[in-house]
Amino acid sequence: MLAMYSMALLISQSQPPQLELERIVVTGARPLSTIEVVKDPKAPQQPLPAHDGADYLKSIPGFSLIRKGGTSGDPVFRGAAGSRVTISSDDQMVLGGCSGRMDPPTAYINPQNYDQIRIIKGPQTVLYGPAAGTVLFERNSYQFDPEQSPGQVSLVGGSFGRLDANADYIAGNDSGFLRVNSSYSEADNYHDGADEAINSAYQRWGVDTQMGWTPDDDTVVLLTVGQSGAEAAYADRMMDGALFDRTSASLRWRESYLTDWLAELDTQVYFGYVDHVMDNYSLREFTPSMHMPNPAVKNPDRYSRGGRIVATLDTKLWSKFQLGLDHQYHSHRERVSMNQFVMPYQAKARIADATIEQTGVFVETNFALTNNSALLSGMRVDFWQALDQRQQLGSMAMSQPNPTADESRSDELTSGFLRFERTEGAHQFYVGLGRGERFPDFWELIGNQNQSETTISAFNIAPELTHQLDIGHHVRSNNLEVLINAFYNRVDDFILIESGPMMNPNTVRSIKAESWGGEAAISYRPSPNWLVDASVAYTHGSNLTDRRALAQQPPLELKLGAEYKIHDWTLAGLWRVVDNQHRVAIGQGNIAGSDFKETSGFSTLAVNGHWRIDRNWRLSIGVDNLMDKRYAEHLSTAGAAVSGFEQTTQVNEPGRTFWFKLDYHL
Repeated sequence: MLAMYSMALLISQSQPPQLELERIVVTGARPLSTIEVVKDPKAPQQPLPAHDGADYLKSIPGFSLIRKGGTSGDPVFRGAAGSRVTISSDDQMVLGGCSGRMDPPTAYINPQNYDQIRIIKGPQTVLYGPAAGTVLFERNSYQFDPEQSPGQVSLVGGSFGRLDANADYIAGNDSGFLRVNSSYSEADNYHDGADEAINSAYQRWGVDTQMGWTPDDDTVVLLTVGQSGAEAAYADRMMDGALFDRTSASLRWRESYLTDWLAELDTQVYFGYVDHVMDNYSLREFTPSMHMPNPAVKNPDRYSRGGRIVATLDTKLWSKFQLGLDHQYHSHRERVSMNQFVMPYQAKARIADATIEQTGVFVETNFALTNNSALLSGMRVDFWQALDQRQQLGSMAMSQPNPTADESRSDELTSGFLRFERTEGAHQFYVGLGRGERFPDFWELIGNQNQSETTISAFNIAPELTHQLDIGHHVRSNNLEVLINAFYNRVDDFILIESGPMMNPNTVRSIKAESWGGEAAISYRPSPNWLVDASVAYTHGSNLTDRRALAQQPPLELKLGAEYKIHDWTLAGLWRVVDNQHRVAIGQGNIAGSDFKETSGFSTLAVNGHWRIDRNWRLSIGVDNLMDKRYAEHLSTAGAAVSGFEQTTQVNEPGRTFWFKLDYHL
């Protein structure tokens, strides 16, 4: 998807408040290199400031959002969802617990708790695993600087009961520091453009504490402990999320200049635990149905642990040489009560259904061919193991033995890339080739009791193999900036999920697929006060095996924006135009959603203003969906029958939304 809006970008997260903010307006993200873009999640933005990771990513070129309610949407990059997109927070992989994707990894991420968001497009790095795209939510506090701002607090308010509060504070001295990030967010059920209420209320909170020991300028030992909780209503399913509890911890040691040849050694270990409860009565009026005649509860949980060690070598041949090892382990369990008041789930034992383990070794290099050109490359080998611990498949009333019970599988997968980059004056361009072998994730192997074409278990579905060509060109001058990215993608053993009849398992198949497309953005400043910009993004996917469209692909999208600065005010508008999508494959999709209808195009208009009150205070105000249009994103899920709400064909977007954001820099 494309994204374009007006925004001011901080020169750095911890910039002293007395310095003027650098105001760069681009199509959603500032280029960091030819293949990377970076965003400052604390900066002003349009539309309404995001409360979770997926909500934020939807504004970046190439990204889309699968809406299920008011929160916890699934991010999609160039038509790729789920584990095809790597999501990392402080280099940790903490996955969700829900078999139905109520809680993708971004559901546990509040963007404003981080200093920057880096996006690496395509399989053009091996440091974080094979993926169609890599998203890194990062904090940059490794040394305490008393001359920098100790933090900031912000408050967001808006229509439909929206209320967010965020605080980021750091204190310390030369020997160490303490940093605390905290957030709280809530909203009522929103109304669409036709004033129909959508089951979408939520409440979220989170606290992350970092304690750093810095005995010298080259050493940091960092302990991070996090805790969060939430509840959320969903408009696309028979249950709501009554509990999302997350606990995480990480210990990191980073040492620089250990020897003449070892420039840096970065070591980290972490663990995460997610406890999730979904039910059909606590956040909605209970309505008996044929499949759920009584109050029902499902309580999955996931335990994760992992670590990584990355060494950066200082060599005369390579301008940058990194090698390392990473590991992750996930254990998933579940307990179910189909009559909570008679047989409470709390009294039942948790039953393990799967464990998945990965160990990878990798090397990534940057070789300077000349002063203006470089050759980047990388390779990794991943060793995967999975164990199917399910003894029975199917519903409690119609269960049958699992043919892959207690069966394990092992796969050795290889990924790599090669990229050429060149800079000539204001021009920068690249061409890259990438290969990625992806192990099937939990939701493809186990989730929702998926079956294969030949058996009632999908546990032995083949890994996915992707080959991709990426090209790009970036031009930056005093008053003009142009950024173009394009890709062609060919996938063998693409893991396709086909929807079964109501309440029946989905079928997981391997097909051949291809996709192509890209993003383009232009930003032009005709005068010091004015800035205009535009962006476009498109993805075209094909199912080569079935000779039809590849499901769950976003439509063509265009954004046009303008910004005017006068004194301490910045006024801006954003017009978003989305094409219809007739290239669909009804009943096919991925772990996050499936195609069920063609969709019409739409356009929306948003306006906003930012007022720098003084060196410390900043106020942002805006109106999204100014014309109060009723519409739904193409990828958003189908509406479910929720008692007290009108059932909609799709989960519609919010109607006209007024909002404000107040920031105070300490």
